[in-house]
Amino acid sequence: MDSLPEAIIQYILSNITNAKDIASCNCVSNKFKDSMHYITSVYFPRSIFDNLPHTQTPDHIITQILSSISHLQNLIVYSPFTATALDSWLLLVGPTLKTLELRMDNLVDLNSSNESVSKLECLQSARNLESLKLWSVFMVRSPNWDVFENLKNLEIVGAKLEDLVLVEALKSTPNLTQLVLLGCEGLGSVWIELLELEDCKLDFYGLGSCSLTIRAPKIRNLEVQGCNWIRVLETNCLKNLSIANNAGRVYMVECGKLMALESLSIREIDFVDFFKSHPKLKSFDVHGAMFAALCQKNNLKNVDSSFAIPCLEDVVITVRSPLNAEQKMSTIESLVMFAKNLKKMKIKILQMKSGHSSADDFFEEICRFRYMNHKIISIE
Repeated sequence: MDSLPEAIIQYILSNITNAKDIASCNCVSNKFKDSMHYITSVYFPRSIFDNLPHTQTPDHIITQILSSISHLQNLIVYSPFTATALDSWLLLVGPTLKTLELRMDNLVDLNSSNESVSKLECLQSARNLESLKLWSVFMVRSPNWDVFENLKNLEIVGAKLEDLVLVEALKSTPNLTQLVLLGCEGLGSVWIELLELEDCKLDFYGLGSCSLTIRAPKIRNLEVQGCNWIRVLETNCLKNLSIANNAGRVYMVECGKLMALESLSIREIDFVDFFKSHPKLKSFDVHGAMFAALCQKNNLKNVDSSFAIPCLEDVVITVRSPLNAEQKMSTIESLVMFAKNLKKMKIKILQMKSGHSSADDFFEEICRFRYMNHKIISIE
């Protein structure tokens, strides 16, 4: 290292991100310590302070490291911290931060609601953020935020939210292009209006009785889990749509004509009506017990001779039960029959648990059909 030009050493050391490694480098030499000034990314793992002496605190150590960096762009903190410490850090490095990821650790402790709001309001010091990711946050009061003009990506994972709080928070992020809400609970009626949004993934805990309305004219990819009423306005750009409700049922989906749709994954659907309405569909992902429902509403044996699925090329079918085997086979056969341009069909057999001979019979039928269409069908 001594034989390298100082600029090369600075470049090498500036790519260190783990906080423990940064602290170690500070102890090597003055040259190493001075190079820490140029670091742009710092990551504090969950267990980094597990064996910390009682004379030191995580808040103090993190403050020391961050105060030695002049132009920090990316900060990830999974280790515990207080709201007071977060406020001091963001006053130091907030103006230059582009990416911030925090494990808030106050979802379980309802008594920490005041601190939760305090931590959220501290984020205002990082108003130039482009990406913000929050884990485990208790968010039942609207954060006092100004507008994050540059924020493009917002992810909240594992959160207690309320309807109006989410609406108010999203008003502060008008230029989002990507929104992810995973494992969020407490929501009953969700309204999302983001004119620049392109990618959206929503996963709500609860009884599956949440209603959702989205106005995002540029949206291209949408995944929704846990809603029974779904309304998506202005969907001319929507290409990929996935809808599921593990805890309840989906009673209404209103998405317009979906003229650009290329891929759909959904639990409840009418076979003939759907494919007639979406002739440009190229990829289709079908789950388990839905096969029976597909065949019950429309008798595929009496379909109009002009019916066809013109653009469908790729199908994935997931089978978990031998129930209604005859109707499920009818659906599989119909996809091959009516999709004249079908190139690939993958049938996934997942955890089919049944002591009845019908499971063997159903699997033999699938294998026989695969043998007859081996150029198209594969079994996983």
